[in-house]
Amino acid sequence: MKKANFIVSGVFAAFAIFIIAISMGYPPSNHGVPGPGMFPILIASLILISALVLAIQTLRMPKSKDTAIDLKSKNVLNVYITMAGLIVYIVLMPMIGFIVATSIMLVLYIKWFSKRPWWKCILISVVFTIAIFLLFGSVLNVPMRFGLLI
Repeated sequence: MKKANFIVSGVFAAFAIFIIAISMGYPPSNHGVPGPGMFPILIASLILISALVLAIQTLRMPKSKDTAIDLKSKNVLNVYITMAGLIVYIVLMPMIGFIVATSIMLVLYIKWFSKRPWWKCILISVVFTIAIFLLFGSVLNVPMRFGLLI
């Protein structure tokens, strides 16, 4: 487990440093209004701090808690399926649009992880997708128009 923790903390630390480096090139703040790089730098800084905390906790971990990780268990299989679904989602979203792709993804994930009836899964996914679309499109003025079906 220690080896896996060090790998995870290293990957996330490198990712956070990469995001911070890219975000530093964004335009600066203007008259007290934060620039476009503020939010990515903030999130990347939190990721970097979390990676460092994980590395420090792993260094301090006693040998008795260092257990092997089973990469073929049912819980890990759920993670693999979720990651594959997210990759398919990212690939399909520009083609079929945000609303359709997100609704389908949420329906499938809610059904997979919660075992709710189909009608509840569909209702929840459509409500959340439309809420996200309206929040970003209307309130935050972030254009989300891509794909054939919006």
